[in-house]
Amino acid sequence: MKKSCAGNLLKSGLAAVLNTQPATVSRPGLPELFARDKAQEAALGCVDQNRVTLSIYQSLLSSEPWRDTSCHLAAYMRASAIIVIRPSTSTDLGFLVCHPRNPEIEHAYRAHYWTLDPFLELPIDQVLTIDEYLGASTWLNSEFYKRFIGEGGVRHGLGVNIVSKNGTVCRLRLYRLPDQPAFTEEDKLRLRALIPHFAQALSLAAHLERHETQSELYEGALNRLHIGAIVLDERQHLLRCNQVAQTMLDEEDGLKLVAGGLEAHYKTERSILHDLISSAGTTAQVMSISRPSGKRKFGLVARSIPLRAESEGKCRPAWVIFICDPDAQTTAPREILRQVFDFTPAEATLTMELAKGLALDEAAELLGIRLNTARTHLRSIFAKAGVTRQAELVRIVLNGVIGLSSLSPVD
Repeated sequence: MKKSCAGNLLKSGLAAVLNTQPATVSRPGLPELFARDKAQEAALGCVDQNRVTLSIYQSLLSSEPWRDTSCHLAAYMRASAIIVIRPSTSTDLGFLVCHPRNPEIEHAYRAHYWTLDPFLELPIDQVLTIDEYLGASTWLNSEFYKRFIGEGGVRHGLGVNIVSKNGTVCRLRLYRLPDQPAFTEEDKLRLRALIPHFAQALSLAAHLERHETQSELYEGALNRLHIGAIVLDERQHLLRCNQVAQTMLDEEDGLKLVAGGLEAHYKTERSILHDLISSAGTTAQVMSISRPSGKRKFGLVARSIPLRAESEGKCRPAWVIFICDPDAQTTAPREILRQVFDFTPAEATLTMELAKGLALDEAAELLGIRLNTARTHLRSIFAKAGVTRQAELVRIVLNGVIGLSSLSPVD
């Protein structure tokens, strides 16, 4: 298998590459750059095609997606590397990663200089050099080269554009300085062999993003309704929880985590909770949880999550627990109330207090208004909301779009 050593990158070096940028573009100091080069060289060692391929897939689960891939790709191809996952537009900065990294230069390119880049719209899946696509003279005399690269900057370039299944164009770009060798047919073959892996990884990344976005939306909705949600694995250990549930667990007022598992505060309820979860099927099992603070009990609902046929069965979501705090107060945002019901500021403020469970006289006293004034506001509120009772008003405020638009307790 073909190999390249990261030590070969030291010749160009992060400092040398960035020193070709205009003085108006900020960059780290030289000692920091040299130290970073040395650390990267020591960490990577020699990189072959297998290691680059592995980094393409492993990077999807990294806290900095694609960053490690760009580092391996640069070492393997003996060049600086740029991976553009989402191209910049006039309304979106897009997303790209570079190696050697420089956040200031990355931002400058995404914010403006991409509009000047002549080495941009390559034919899909065709690996081309700058000389093949543009010609040396066109590249060196381009506005992009003069204003962003600078004299003596990167001379040789190799690139390919890849289209993901959802239609996004991903761009891979490799660059070398004038004193480095031009890209060869062998280099083109190396990059071409990686195209199927990048295409597959892009599809996997889109799939993961859809699932993560859906999870965040569902968790956000439960947060706004003040419902805690906890997912347990087959050992009844915590896999994931939303913000409301995390707050409940942190407060340890009735429920807590012990050795990774969910446990009730009172000993008499611990075995009941354990047995309830163990016996829960797709039909919900319900119990109440006492709280040492003296507040009203939590309501708890447990149900199992069916095992998927293709699941390996370990560390998988096995149960979901929903927890309701009857003392939680949902706040209806004043502006949302005004927009939905055309309330005046005073009417919206009064409605917010009534939605918290206050009686009309209590709300009037809290707001510093007379009871007769509050009654006048309430009649207008009823007419605009289309209700005749205070209980109806609270119900439509909290159960309708207002509840989902309200801020979660951790916001």
